Amino acid sequence: MQGIERRAKRDIFFFTLTDPERYESLEDYRATGTEFRDLVRGLLPAGWKMDYRQGTWCPVFPPEDKTPDEGFKIHASTKHEHAQQLLRAVVPLFVEEGIAFKFVVDEDILDFTNESARGRGGCGKFITAYPVDVPQLRRLMERLHEATRGLTGPYILSDQRYKDSKTLFYRYGSFKNRFLLNVFGEQEPYMRAPDGRLVPDERQAFFVLPEGIEDPFPQEPEEDSGELILQGRYKVTSALSMSAKGGVYAGEDLQTGAQVVIKEARPLINRNRRSPHDAVACLHNEYRILSLLAGTGVAPQPIAFFQEWEHSFLVMEYVKGVPLSSLRAFEDFSLMLMTDIRDEDVQRFAQEYLLIARQLILGVRAIHAQGVVIQDVAPQNILFDLEQGKVTFIDFESAWSEHLGEQAVVAPIRTLGFGDHQWNGQRPTMEEDQKALGRLLSNLIFPITPLLSLAPGHWEPFLRELAQEKGLPAPLLSLVLGTTGSAAEVDRLLENAERQAKEARAAPRRPPQRTAEHHQEAVRRIARYIGDQLESPRGPLDLPTDYRRAATNPLNVAYGAAGVAMFLHRAQGTVPTALREALLREAATADNEHYPPGLYVGTAGIAWTLLELGHPQEAEQLLERASHSPLLFKNADLFFGSAGYGLTQLFFHQRLGQEKYLARALQAFEGLKTNLQEAQGLYFYPNEGAVYHGLAHGASGIAYFLLRLFQATGQKEVLSYARGLMNFELAQAQKLNGQLVWQRSSHDAVHSPYWRVGSAGIGSVLLRFHAALGDPQYLDTARQIAHYLEGKYSVFPGNLSGMAGLGNFLIDMYKASREEKYREEAFRFADRIMLYALEREGGLVFPGEELIRISTDFGTGSAGIGLFLDRLLKQDGIPYLDD
Repeated sequence: MQGIERRAKRDIFFFTLTDPERYESLEDYRATGTEFRDLVRGLLPAGWKMDYRQGTWCPVFPPEDKTPDEGFKIHASTKHEHAQQLLRAVVPLFVEEGIAFKFVVDEDILDFTNESARGRGGCGKFITAYPVDVPQLRRLMERLHEATRGLTGPYILSDQRYKDSKTLFYRYGSFKNRFLLNVFGEQEPYMRAPDGRLVPDERQAFFVLPEGIEDPFPQEPEEDSGELILQGRYKVTSALSMSAKGGVYAGEDLQTGAQVVIKEARPLINRNRRSPHDAVACLHNEYRILSLLAGTGVAPQPIAFFQEWEHSFLVMEYVKGVPLSSLRAFEDFSLMLMTDIRDEDVQRFAQEYLLIARQLILGVRAIHAQGVVIQDVAPQNILFDLEQGKVTFIDFESAWSEHLGEQAVVAPIRTLGFGDHQWNGQRPTMEEDQKALGRLLSNLIFPITPLLSLAPGHWEPFLRELAQEKGLPAPLLSLVLGTTGSAAEVDRLLENAERQAKEARAAPRRPPQRTAEHHQEAVRRIARYIGDQLESPRGPLDLPTDYRRAATNPLNVAYGAAGVAMFLHRAQGTVPTALREALLREAATADNEHYPPGLYVGTAGIAWTLLELGHPQEAEQLLERASHSPLLFKNADLFFGSAGYGLTQLFFHQRLGQEKYLARALQAFEGLKTNLQEAQGLYFYPNEGAVYHGLAHGASGIAYFLLRLFQATGQKEVLSYARGLMNFELAQAQKLNGQLVWQRSSHDAVHSPYWRVGSAGIGSVLLRFHAALGDPQYLDTARQIAHYLEGKYSVFPGNLSGMAGLGNFLIDMYKASREEKYREEAFRFADRIMLYALEREGGLVFPGEELIRISTDFGTGSAGIGLFLDRLLKQDGIPYLDD
């Protein structure tokens, strides 16, 4: 997920390096080794200061630091065995020149720096130095060049290489941390341009100079023909994916006219102490493995492997198909996404599923018969041709074969949850492939595989629960759980499942399995776990939460302490003193340079929380600060923007009765009007370039604020805008089997059912329009949404983009219609959510989004789930939406 969800799946890996259970920022990293620091310390004369407290970089300053605010910085990269030699070569020159520099703190971070997961803009940077001007840069670069001859490191994509050096690079950028807050709560790096303007200091994956800055080492420009042809034969037509290790491209073989796939590898990327094999070695390994598998029909045919410039390329046959990771999300394939399941739906699913399963089982055997161990058996590495019903295995970079002898590669490349989580450096085995195959078959039914890194024992109970509710045939389940058996046993299970697939029957809709008392106890145990965490040495503002808390601020509603406090207040009637005092203390320092004004990641939401917790003076002071934010009208939506700020003003007006809050809500209306455009109604076009549909970022969330504003003022213009926004949202709905669905955005056709983006949030707004205006159309439309959501499973259990949010909408449906079926379905969603509950000392906790770390926050974790369960029992309003 990208776009409005901010960094999700892009930087998430950065936050998983230091703790196996919770997200942690690399800014809080504590170095495990001292080798680099000890070496540098011994090279520094008196008066020089090494200032390391925490984080991944160790800064060093001269006695008289003359570092400018921006300029040309020097970067040096290295492979791990050259690291200390490189430091010995360059640090004395930095000392002679009297310039500040920094280096990564230990070998663990150096390994991470050279991994493709590091990102294209930052990969490879081991040392950074800050010359005071261009003459010093030119002088120093030549001296460094001489001192580092023979040393090598990865090419740094964001920089320009110096001459023919294999380790020295440079780029123009900010030297001192200068950040500006954006409306999403993130601090973005800026620098001052030659004309004095502040401009973004962007870390691109290519060398670029700001306007008005000249290259100190000008080079002859390369000719650009407008197209890329490799080896004079293979034309690149488009990029399929890009990473720090290289791209994957669609191409054309100009000799044969055939479509091809071209994979690229850059030297020294992914090479570290655990594995001597870089991306080039792994790509060459894939070519050899594909050659061994040529003729099996289960893998692409290899065509060529060659080096051009310093990069290596593998050309292979183009294979049609969608990844299995995408197939499982098709609503006409997955039982977990279907409503009103019939016998023929279960039979069709079982037959289609077993067709794929048979090919996967036989494919793995065919690969093993050639002496090849796949290692990375995962859904994104297998294509399924929908027309021919054919499976093809791809991505063999980490595969192993004894037939390759000394050329065989043992590399730690595998997908989380599909194999042993801890890499032990031993070669992969066929038995591990068989285990991963079972998890792959399970993943095709319901993709919770990443959760197995947190809770390996959840796999089988989860599958059995799904089978009972959805009517999965028992023989099919036996096959999934039996792939580690002998070939004869697996064949018997497969044949039995295929025989009985035509007799499969849809399960009757089950009554809820857990009582109100069960959920009351779950809420108590969720609160108890949070209470225990509040007493840990980390402090009350450092709870395990979504990683976006570290990317924004510690108090925000969605990912920080305010949402957790709201849960404890609603569920227990009290907030522990430690959390309350920490919340008040931090809120007193929350300024407009560090906190945006919005509802879910900013000061408006924190102020709302403080007011509900009984601290009106502190709440009013904080909301007053928000009203002066320069970001107030940078966004119009309910989540980040002025609609959420305006809704908060209405909440304050309702609670405190002061007219100034109503006046500011009207000001928010006037301000956001300039951000609206007209087509089939009114909509908000954000800076991201896509129009989102739903409560948090779409027209319906803004419409809800204006509905509430109309109720408070009676102004017909406000109601006209509210209706216009709602009309646009309804005009974007699509009919699917008689049910209403929305795609995520104008740029993303995937149907989204969620409270944050998609159906559930829109439905909740429709019900509030119906309650306020009495128009039966709104309730009828909400019924169609509810029908679409009935029986659904979501991969995530949480509130904003998971099943708790869907359950909240169904509670709303029950309250609006008083029809018991909606309340029962909300209880079924509670049953589904409880499958994710993790037993921990002190109570219960839940995995957050992506299922790879635990979370206690409102948006993705336990607080939001706990609020849903509590609301299921009490039938009260939704926090941060209703009075």
